[in-house]
Amino acid sequence: MVISGYAPGRSGKHAVEILQGFEGILQVDGYAGYNRVLDLRDNAPIQLAYCWAHARRKLYELTHNNVAPIAEEGLKQIAAL
Repeated sequence: MVISGYAPGRSGKHAVEILQGFEGILQVDGYAGYNRVLDLRDNAPIQLAYCWAHARRKLYELTHNNVAPIAEEGLKQIAAL
């Protein structure tokens, strides 16, 4: 199911209001504001599913800048999917 909502800003408080009573998996990007919905766990179990594009981009940056050679293994595993 896909639901779209509008809020006058990106604050995590808006996500909390919109998702009150929601149970399930919530696909989100890397924005930390979505972490606030985890505070709803007492009322409804929510599991965050983070965006693969954001994860891949971080691994690519680490590999490209030679910061963490192990990041290349992560890129290979994502490519295999």
